[in-house]
Amino acid sequence: MKSFLLVPKESIETQARPGVRGTAQGERVLSRSTALRFGAAQKAPDALTALGLRSATLPGVKPEVSGQAQRGRKGARGRKASDVDATPMPGAPVTEQAGTEAGSYRFMPLIGATMAHFYSQDAEKAARGELAEEFEFIPDVVPLSFPGPVSAGQTGPRNRGMSSLAQREWPDESGVPLAHAQGIRGAGVMLGILDTGVDADHPEHASKTIQFRYVSLFPNSPHNPARDVRGFDPDGHGTHVCGIAAGVHHGVAPEVDLYAASVIESETIRTSLGRVAAGMEWLLHQFSRPENASRPAVVNLSLGFPLQPPPGISEADYLLNQRALQAMLRRLLDSNILPIVAAGNSGPDTVGYPAAFPEALAVGAVDFERNVATFSASGSVGRRVVPDVMGYGVNVYSSTERRCNNQAFYERMSGTSMAAPYVAGIAALYRCRAPDLTALEVRDLILANAIKLPRSANHRTGKGLAVFR
Repeated sequence: MKSFLLVPKESIETQARPGVRGTAQGERVLSRSTALRFGAAQKAPDALTALGLRSATLPGVKPEVSGQAQRGRKGARGRKASDVDATPMPGAPVTEQAGTEAGSYRFMPLIGATMAHFYSQDAEKAARGELAEEFEFIPDVVPLSFPGPVSAGQTGPRNRGMSSLAQREWPDESGVPLAHAQGIRGAGVMLGILDTGVDADHPEHASKTIQFRYVSLFPNSPHNPARDVRGFDPDGHGTHVCGIAAGVHHGVAPEVDLYAASVIESETIRTSLGRVAAGMEWLLHQFSRPENASRPAVVNLSLGFPLQPPPGISEADYLLNQRALQAMLRRLLDSNILPIVAAGNSGPDTVGYPAAFPEALAVGAVDFERNVATFSASGSVGRRVVPDVMGYGVNVYSSTERRCNNQAFYERMSGTSMAAPYVAGIAALYRCRAPDLTALEVRDLILANAIKLPRSANHRTGKGLAVFR
């Protein structure tokens, strides 16, 4: 099976536009459009359907594992040796259970793309013959992952209990205590997070309703659909990120409405372009509902591509994956949604993606004394300097997980994965105070109000530390 993201060439080449449009009367129109589609986008699902691929929006019956039916009829004594050999063994690679169709696809109109799985070379060849002139066939081969965990000193025992710390620890200079005292706590703002998930029953999150989607290993298959369920987190990273941005006890913006998509596995901390695309399409769908279309929104992405093409991946395929991810960020800005991205944990003179895209607000990490973290990634790509701004990302206290007896834990973690949700929370506070501002205007406000940091011999620090003023 081969998987490709089919993106109209016009979509990849189109630059981002401000999400808010002005009317003839000069009024500010805040409604988010669900019609951000390119003319050619609909052609892909039509052509794939004609070629015999099944739409993932029409759930199919899961195919039987080889030998399953025979065992049901004959019992254990009637099994053939070939049936036993075909049964998946523990530890075997996870593969999609495909049906008898030529393949499957999912049309994602809000990001202007179609994810296609081809079960045979003939089906792929036929699709290229129909669509290659207008579409990029982007192979889903380059893994994305969140920046790896960082040890930065305070690794002691985990704190237990409802919130453990008696006081929130965001410094006065952050502006967070002042915002909360003024009643600015993120109400009315939607915050989307693509990560490992979120424990919806952790005390930091249990008092609010979290819209949650688990994006499966095969999100674009009719046989392995994504699921909208109560939030869970097999790793703890996503719960920590959500707690920093939106936790009710320790979050920067505790009253935001949280939308979390689990797109990263705990064992590998990796994901695919297809899963990120499916998660982003779901977020855009949620944000574009009639009741949400005029509400301000922010999206946090603590994930990225490796700095160089992984072994076995060509430079051309790597660049195609990059361009597709960049096109998705453009769709967020087109929809008046501010994308905030972790810069990475690979240190100075390293720049990853999507942080290096101009559409992203890239975030580096400092400690609570404003010292730049040694791991904080920085550098330049052409005229683009990364990061844009810094956030607290060293030994940051937030929610992680619960024991079987429902005992909650909090931990200190370090990384630009922690700095990014802090800045996402700051962005939510600004959007709460002035919901008529565009995403680009909020970005400019964050940069203009940042506290300048002393020049570093090794690191770039952008405009300085993001704060609320």
